Amino acid sequence: MHAALRKRTTSFFLGALLAAAALLLPACSVGVETRTGDESETRRSAAEDPAAATALPEGFSYPAGDSLRVAAWNAQHFVDSYDNPYIDAGREDDPPDSMRARRERFAEAVRRLDADVLVLQEFESAAYAERFAEERLPEMGYEFFAATESRSWYMNVVLMSRVPLGVVESYASVTTPIPGQTTDEGEPAAQAFTNNRLWAADVLARPGYTFTLAGLHLKAGSDERDAAWRTGQIRFLRSQLTDLVQARPGANVLVAGDLNSLPGSPELELLLNGESNGNALQLINPLAGRETLTHPAGDLERQLDYLLVNEAMQPELADGSVRVAAPLAPGAQAATSDHLPVTATVVARE
Repeated sequence: MHAALRKRTTSFFLGALLAAAALLLPACSVGVETRTGDESETRRSAAEDPAAATALPEGFSYPAGDSLRVAAWNAQHFVDSYDNPYIDAGREDDPPDSMRARRERFAEAVRRLDADVLVLQEFESAAYAERFAEERLPEMGYEFFAATESRSWYMNVVLMSRVPLGVVESYASVTTPIPGQTTDEGEPAAQAFTNNRLWAADVLARPGYTFTLAGLHLKAGSDERDAAWRTGQIRFLRSQLTDLVQARPGANVLVAGDLNSLPGSPELELLLNGESNGNALQLINPLAGRETLTHPAGDLERQLDYLLVNEAMQPELADGSVRVAAPLAPGAQAATSDHLPVTATVVARE
C-alpha cells in the first residue's frame, strides 16, 4: 500500500476507535476523579478534622468527663543538673545550688495546678520535662511532651499533656523581620534566634474535640527594638493561625504563654485584632479589664502572661475559670519562679 494511503487509513481507524470509546464511556473524563457524595464528605471531614487520620496510643483511654484544665507558666531558667555540651550558658553549664530546692517546690506547684495541658516557658527541654514527670510526678499522668528547641540556647517552650497530641508545627527555622530597625550596616533587621519559642500543636482533648494550642514566649525587653522584635513574631504567628482557621472553619485556637506585652500595648492589640478590619482571626483576652498581675511574683506590678482564645473556642471556656494562680505560699512562689501561672478550664465539646 502506498505510504500516504496507509497513513490516511490508520488515522481513519484511530479516529473511529476514539469516537466509539467516547460513546461507550460518556461518564469518564481524563484527569478528573469522580467521587460519590459520601466519599467527598469523608475527604472534606478529614481535611477539617486534624485527628481524622490519627489513632490513640495503645492502652490510652480518656478520663471521665469532658473538662480539662490548661495552664501557662514561665518557670524561670528551669534547667536540669547536666551540662549540654552544645550550649554555652552559665546557668545551664553550672546550675546554681538553689535549683535543688526549686525543683521540689516546682513539683509541688504542678501538683496543685493539676493542669491537663501545661505550657512551660524558660524550660530546658521536652526530654527533661518527661524525666521530671516520670521521677517526681508519676501520679499526675503526663504522657505526652513536645517542644521545638533551640540548638544554641537553653530557654524553650515545653508542652506537657495528659491527653494525646497531633501535629506540632515548629517555627524555629523561620526568620522574622524586626520592623523599623536596621543592622549596623544599615540593612533591614531580622532574626531567627527566638522563633523556636513559637509553635502550634493540635491537642486531641476528647474524641471529636481538638484545639490548636499556640505556645509562645515572645522577646523580652521594653525598648523600641524589643517591641519591634515582638511585632515581627506576632505578624508571623497571626499569618499561620489565620491560614489555619481559613482552612478549617470553626477551628478552636488557644494562645498561651509569656507575651512580654502589657495589656493595651500595640503588640498585644496586634495579636488580638490584627492590622485590618474583617480579619479571619480574632483573639479574645478573657481577663481583659481586670487587674490580673503575673510578674514579678514577689512584688506584682504587671501582666505579661496570657491565655487567649479565638471566637470559636470562647464558648468552651468554663465561666469564671480563667485566672491567675498562685499554687504556693507567697514566699515559696516567688522563690520558685518570678512569674505566676495563668489557668483556664475548657469544656471539650462543641
